[in-house]
Amino acid sequence: MNVFRFASFMVAAIMFCAMPNPSQAREMRVLSYQELLEKSDLVVIAIPAGKTTDTKEQSLLPNIWWQDKNGKRSKIESIGVETVFAVSAVLKGDKAARQFTLHHYRKAQIRAPGLDEPFLVVFDPSDLSQRSAYLPFLVREPDGRFAPTGSQTDPGHKAISRLPFESNQADR
Repeated sequence: MNVFRFASFMVAAIMFCAMPNPSQAREMRVLSYQELLEKSDLVVIAIPAGKTTDTKEQSLLPNIWWQDKNGKRSKIESIGVETVFAVSAVLKGDKAARQFTLHHYRKAQIRAPGLDEPFLVVFDPSDLSQRSAYLPFLVREPDGRFAPTGSQTDPGHKAISRLPFESNQADR
């Protein structure tokens, strides 16, 4: 009987320890590639081609908190960014598209990586060692720019995927 109680206690303790701490987890909706395709206005293979510039937008990323070493929680501040892309191939949308402006966000403050960081995207077209093609799933905003399908919080998860870059004259 003692062995049974001990085993039950151990199983319960292991399950309790394996559960995520709610302060370290957030709910994240992950769209399938089919859902991304259906909800997108433009799906392309593209390369960052123009300067990445900050906009005057400042906002708080929804449902994400930064927790410092003392346990104090605060929202993650972000700054709007625009990056111009050159289109290599159109998979869905305007077949005549040669370039577009991606509207996305970056963290306002650089901090050590933590749990449940947002999956934001960063592009530096001037750094040829990091130059890559991307497969973005995009929705058109009212002002003509494009934003990641799904959300601005986690576009690097699936909505904007990095591809291996091929040095091809047609892609320049």
